[in-house]
Amino acid sequence: MGATSQFTPILIPRDADGFVKSFTFSIYNSPEGSEACAFFQEYGFVVISNVFTPEQCTDTISDIWNVIESLVTQSVRNDEQLWTQKLWSKTGILDEGIVGWESLWTRQILFNRQNPALHTAFASVLRTENLLVSHDRYGMFRPTKEHPERSTMTNLHLDMNPWLYIDRLF
Repeated sequence: MGATSQFTPILIPRDADGFVKSFTFSIYNSPEGSEACAFFQEYGFVVISNVFTPEQCTDTISDIWNVIESLVTQSVRNDEQLWTQKLWSKTGILDEGIVGWESLWTRQILFNRQNPALHTAFASVLRTENLLVSHDRYGMFRPTKEHPERSTMTNLHLDMNPWLYIDRLF
């Protein structure tokens, strides 16, 4: 048997507050978009800080809770003691933090999906305005530090395989 090596995570650039470096831009093909694209190419992810306004974020968080509460049929957003495995299992795919079993079609999800700033962010990072979009569900991860039974699977979950879609086109 060969020697095993210890996994060493790469160092991700961070800002002065210790958060992962984020990018802000508002137009396609901006210099900031090019920087975000380079970051994405190197690290496999990128944070764009100005896609949604604070109000849109608040509305989305409220919508997530509305969906969860419709599934568990009671108010739980302000009482973490109610976030038990038994109750939470009614929300969707428990081990993956996915809310619901089918695509969600709330007003807020549709607003978010059609947001011009979201399109600009993806187009800038991917370097094309021609985007293929899928429609999905919300994700919700409960705190696990004091409740390890709440931890989620360490996998990548895709409801749509973009390569199969592309293969069917050509």
